[in-house]
Amino acid sequence: MKPLLFIPAFLLVCIACQGEGDVGGVIRDDRMGTQVHFMQGPGWSWRRWDLDKTMPLLAKSGLTWLRNGIYWGQVERVKGQYEIPKQSLLWIEKANAAGLKVSITFNGGNTLYADKYDPVAYAKAAAYVAKALEGKIGAIEILNEPYGKAYAGYYSPDWNAWNGLAKDKSVHPWVRKYVTLINTAAKAIRAANPDIKIIGLGSLPPVNFRQLAMGIAPEVDGITDHPYSGRLIPELMPWAAQKSILKRDGIATADEKGTFSSQIAMYRAQSKKYNGPKELWLTEWGWSTFQEAKSSGNYAGYTESAQAKYTLRRFVESIGLGVDESFQYDFKDDGDGTHPTDAEHNFGMIRADYTPKPAYYAVQRLAATLDNAAPKDTWSIRVTMAARRPAGPVINWDGSRLVASGLAKCYQFMGKNGEAKAFIWSEENADGDLQPALADIEITPALPAGARASFYDIYLDKTKTYDVETKGDRSVIHLVTIPDSPVCMTIKK
Repeated sequence: MKPLLFIPAFLLVCIACQGEGDVGGVIRDDRMGTQVHFMQGPGWSWRRWDLDKTMPLLAKSGLTWLRNGIYWGQVERVKGQYEIPKQSLLWIEKANAAGLKVSITFNGGNTLYADKYDPVAYAKAAAYVAKALEGKIGAIEILNEPYGKAYAGYYSPDWNAWNGLAKDKSVHPWVRKYVTLINTAAKAIRAANPDIKIIGLGSLPPVNFRQLAMGIAPEVDGITDHPYSGRLIPELMPWAAQKSILKRDGIATADEKGTFSSQIAMYRAQSKKYNGPKELWLTEWGWSTFQEAKSSGNYAGYTESAQAKYTLRRFVESIGLGVDESFQYDFKDDGDGTHPTDAEHNFGMIRADYTPKPAYYAVQRLAATLDNAAPKDTWSIRVTMAARRPAGPVINWDGSRLVASGLAKCYQFMGKNGEAKAFIWSEENADGDLQPALADIEITPALPAGARASFYDIYLDKTKTYDVETKGDRSVIHLVTIPDSPVCMTIKK
């Protein structure tokens, strides 16, 4: 045990605070979650985690939501007879006891039926799960990533329709089949459990956008998306509306720069246009810390510090943009730690041996710093870099050119006690070889006389205070350090 003197400052703050997100001395943010793998379907035993070792770490993480799958084939082993697997019920009840919220992905097909994704049969089983777990789970998601081999591949054996298009560029039939599935299931689930959140889609953006246009039942509360940035920084997505991507997918789902913020805005516009779900749930995203031994496709292997910084940036930006729920993938490295060159095994915020990576503590501090503050602009803020930051490197993604801007990002929030907060960082590749950027921060309207600006570096757990210069109707804070991960600015009078 370390003496009290060495407890990090953010923990002392957490212990002192009492708020709606304060649980046992740890502040949780209700919009932050993670994927867990306590029990998976057949053939997934390598992913199972030790519940007794993992749950205490989850309880102290600052995260509120846990996402995990329950498989239809395990719930309905005999046609028309349903039962929640005992192992699933065990981890759900332990999560409930820890004050954590649970989102269930009702996953997989069922070979008891001629069409193993029979919409009516699936709907009946999903309604049973929603009713049987009423009060124990807060959300149910209709399949995980239906664009993959399990669902789209079932209806497209050559599995060439991941973006929803057949070889002749027509919309593949599986796209509409899923719309039928989610709409049928949503009506049955709502009748069984009026209070549960029903979420779904969860394919790649070109598919989700087309399905929204086909019409999603009003019983569906939220769109699910998995915005992995792959080899890109968190502010960019591999869906830029550039010539090659438009030719490939036939639809734009982000702006020409491929910004994450534009994709969120376009999701909202598309859903509103077709009277679709009002909520947006990002139920998977993350950065792996594997070591690349060969070409690893869409994913790069990041340092543990870069993973932490990117995780902070994605949480802040998604929440700042008003995303309803945002889930990091996944909480623990999968397997036993003997696959350091496998991307899938190394997405965790804690390692396979249950020791935390830097991301764990960084997220814990972020939850305490956000403390459920709502996105709200108090000031007009202009961040001017003292020197030009290098853009890049340029990433070529299926013919599109994507590059980090090197400019500052800023999102403002208002705490429940009326405290204004601004989170600022430099949009660049983390862990580069340059010193952090310096910038002048101009604020209007002018701050009160004698005000000082405090900047808390969440990753480093350090605070700097700066003098404020006020002239007329504006205030300026000179040469503020703007790192590659968020700093939280507050004004002290």
